[in-house]
Parts: sequence; C-alpha cells; structure tokens
Amino acid sequence: MLHHLQSLFPVRYTVFGLSVLGFLLGLFALVAFGEGGSWVLVCGALSAIGLYDVLQNKHSIARNYPILGHLRHLLEHLRPQMRSYFLDGDLEAVPFSRAQRALVYERAKNGADKHSFGTQHNVYAEGYEWLNHAMAPTQLDSHDFRITLGETRNQPYSASIFNISAMSFGALSAHAILALNAGARRGGFAHNTGEVCHFQIPLATRR
Repeated sequence: MLHHLQSLFPVRYTVFGLSVLGFLLGLFALVAFGEGGSWVLVCGALSAIGLYDVLQNKHSIARNYPILGHLRHLLEHLRPQMRSYFLDGDLEAVPFSRAQRALVYERAKNGADKHSFGTQHNVYAEGYEWLNHAMAPTQLDSHDFRITLGETRNQPYSASIFNISAMSFGALSAHAILALNAGARRGGFAHNTGEVCHFQIPLATRR
C-alpha cells in the first residue's frame, strides 16, 4: 500500500504538494469570500520555489526535495553560530577558544580580565603544564640558552633557542622590523624578517 502510494506521489514532494494545495485553497477562499490574501501569498511563494526546484538541474538535493532542500543550506549557514553559542565549550574552539577571545575583548576595553575561583582547565589531564616555586634556589650555568647546529657538517654553529619568527614589512613596519632586529642582535639570536623564502641567519647575529 505504502509502496503504491510512493510510486504515485513521492513522500519527498509532500511539502511541495501541501504548498500547492494551500495555494489553491487560499485562492478559492480569496475569490469566494474575499479572505486569505496573506495565505495565498505565502503558499504561492512556496509553490513557486518548489516548482523551480523541480525544474532546475543544478542542485540535486533541491530537485529531489523541493522546498525542504533549502533548509540544508540554511542550517549550513547557521551551523557555525549554533556551534559557537550552544555546543562549543569555552575552551574547545580553535585556533582561539571563546575564553581567549573574551580575554582579548576585555583587555581591549580596559575591562576586568581576571576570574576568581580556580580554572576551567583540567589540571590533572596528561600533558598539562604549570610552574612551581622551587624549594631551594637553582644555579644556572648561563642565561644564554644555546644549542649547536650542524655538528656533523663542516661549519657547525651555535644558535639560541630564542628567535624571532618571520613577520615581513607588510605585516609590521620598517621601524618595527628594525627594532626587532636590534633586539635580536643584543640578545645574540636569529631574526627571520620574512622577506626571503629560505631560512637564514642575518649577518648581524652570526657568531
């Protein structure tokens, strides 16, 4: 029975069929009783959309599911907002979580950026890092943390683990680049200006 009905009128056309039926009933009520103008407009618009969906051949979903197929595009458009406001937690989004964005917003407005009563992070999770106060002072051999690169090559060199990553003149400005480069020279570490495609150590910082 259901298979026979499905062959006569596919279930996926139900909304389209109801829209056409509503348009015809509204048109009859408008002609006979002078009422139902808004109903005719709504059902007529839906019927026109459904007819266009059936006749077009660019979007298979809209063709197979007239009118209803447009809900997919609407939900895809609303999906980021729905996830942001209803599904994602304060610490889940990438590259920056909602908590991080809220912190930046508050600091930009000179607002309160401190929250009391603990943290939302799982401090017992594997990989969580923190700093502890030392029970006794520690003596470091040097504050200049450096490693040797190219030990197996003819010209090994010493490089600092503190370096400035690539930010070009277009990203910052000439004065900012010069200031960063001066700081890199004082600190004895590398500065990648971002103006070249390959890694290099500026002449000012080579040792």
